[in-house]
Amino acid sequence: MSSTWPPPSLEVNAKAIADECEFAEVSTIQRTLLAPVHMAALIYLGEQVHARHLWRRTSVEDRDELLNDWWEVAKLNIQGKDVSEALQKCSHHPSPLNTYASEIAAAPPTKKKEQTSMQLNQQIVSFLETKRW
Repeated sequence: MSSTWPPPSLEVNAKAIADECEFAEVSTIQRTLLAPVHMAALIYLGEQVHARHLWRRTSVEDRDELLNDWWEVAKLNIQGKDVSEALQKCSHHPSPLNTYASEIAAAPPTKKKEQTSMQLNQQIVSFLETKRW
């Protein structure tokens, strides 16, 4: 990963950005905007389940307005809803988060593996519940 933090763009290597965020989180390396950058990278990669886990493991006192806005994007993605309004809010964040919002908005909607998997899991759970399993 480059020495520039936060990275100016997700398009270059969002996976490496997400990996660096995870490493910084577990090694207690101090990075500005760490959680919002991590959340944006996960959203860009279509890793909605990982985004949900990031949200859950972030303590309430560490959930700032920026992270709340990015969580709203992830949550709407998980629910299969339109994220354009939530991304519009993120586009007013400081740089480079505003750039990330534009990149996510422009990304093709092909990164649905996590969402599709979650829908299948919900169907399985519903089926098992009807069978009183």
